[in-house]
Amino acid sequence: MSNQKTSLAFAALLSLGAAAVTQIAVPAQDAYAAETTMRIAVPFGPKSNVPDPRARQNGWLSNRAGVSETLIGLGYDMAMQPRLAETFKNVSPTEWKLTLRKDVTFHDGSAMTARDVKASFEKIDLEGHPGHNPRLSRLLGIESITAEDDYTLVFKTKSPNSAFLWSLTEPSAAVLKEGTDELPLIGTGPFVFVKAETDKTYQTRKFADYWGGEPKLDAIVMDALSDPSVAALALQAGDVDLVTNYPEPDFAALKEKGDGQLFANPTTRLFFFQVRTADGPLANDTLRTAVSLGLDRETIVAASLNGVGGEVANSLFPATMTSWANAALTLDYDPEKAKALLDEAGIVDSNGDGNRELDGEEISLKIRSYEGRAALRPTLEITQALLQQIGIGSEISMAEYDANNEALKAGEIHMHLQAWGTAPQGDPDYFPSTLVESGVGYNFSGYSNTELDALLVKGRESFDDEVRKAYYDRIQEIINTELPLIPVFHKTQVSVGNGKVEGYRIHPAETYLVTPDLALAE
Repeated sequence: MSNQKTSLAFAALLSLGAAAVTQIAVPAQDAYAAETTMRIAVPFGPKSNVPDPRARQNGWLSNRAGVSETLIGLGYDMAMQPRLAETFKNVSPTEWKLTLRKDVTFHDGSAMTARDVKASFEKIDLEGHPGHNPRLSRLLGIESITAEDDYTLVFKTKSPNSAFLWSLTEPSAAVLKEGTDELPLIGTGPFVFVKAETDKTYQTRKFADYWGGEPKLDAIVMDALSDPSVAALALQAGDVDLVTNYPEPDFAALKEKGDGQLFANPTTRLFFFQVRTADGPLANDTLRTAVSLGLDRETIVAASLNGVGGEVANSLFPATMTSWANAALTLDYDPEKAKALLDEAGIVDSNGDGNRELDGEEISLKIRSYEGRAALRPTLEITQALLQQIGIGSEISMAEYDANNEALKAGEIHMHLQAWGTAPQGDPDYFPSTLVESGVGYNFSGYSNTELDALLVKGRESFDDEVRKAYYDRIQEIINTELPLIPVFHKTQVSVGNGKVEGYRIHPAETYLVTPDLALAE
């Protein structure tokens, strides 16, 4: 970058304040300068300096960066497709046979075998190992793995699990070898891990021996810019080539003017409130119902997404997921009905200050969200205003994602606004079994429903999609009625390139980004 351009970029960032400037990762001044390197602004960074893809959210970043791969992939039609495994089939209710590709090479130059895959998956259950992942372990439910020969694996599950193959598409189900000092992460993807800095940057170089063909780019740097407005400025300054999660108002302005290299595609990502139901004011069923009825989702979508970013939610799954969405469900906006229900339940404003009381105490819901997705903050602010219109007071704030979860679990806050992909595996089991099944790790609501738990078990044990559809339709209905999760809208991802980006597509599950075909035009 020229000195003049650098000065202009710095001046622009100063207008955002010093806090915003500190979010920009310093461009790498190394061998990348002489290579074709693409810099990509992403909303979240790695969780450690050596982020094992099998743990926490690291798998999503690693999978998107093209470092690690799974045995099975998801196509852009959300159908399962071969990846590291050429074939896969269910041979009994609890047994799954996979045949591996014979041309896969790890980043250290060694050939991938069934024994390597077995060893990689065993680390998921190994406490103390960087790849330990209790959540994925529960989803897979593996009892044993047998390497029948160099390229054949048999997985045996503890119980029938119709979502097993779908769970193998999750980025955390990555195949890796044990790292070394020279190669801390050894995957099989088109790019080799070089280095990372916690919550800031993730750098890779191309792997010429990739089984899917030599990548067109020499290197990739992913900069974690949690504020989308800062990311947009970085693109304007030439500091990045692509912003994956562009601010919707700016995207709408570019679209109206016909400017910019624009990308947009619907996803399975749901913006929703996780609600503390075990205790506190929202343990009251009527109050939860009133909160949902008080949300004008059309206004929230119009105001926070500027008409380019999503659709109103009527259940967990978007209408585009025709195989699994319960089309009979709605989440209505009816403030008059909300007020009537509250009045009937004795949740009234007895002193005329505009705020209702519950059990003699004025209601003040503590609601939090986090940075990283542009629509979260305005959604939180609009929600506060809408709830006040039906007499429900609230305090809103932004904090760190994991801290919000801990606060919700402790009952210190009452609602956590967040954004999840509801079907990153293409199967309907993942989202409800991760968030609302009794006792699971991400059930910070403290919610428990024996009927829902039984339906989730039946859904995993059934191998008939028509039968499963009925179970998950009922699960969606229970959630819409009891509201441990309050859906708000489904997100369309919008991205902007610098005009030179080639080979980029937005995947509906948002779990893929870098491919060998990703390139920068001359």
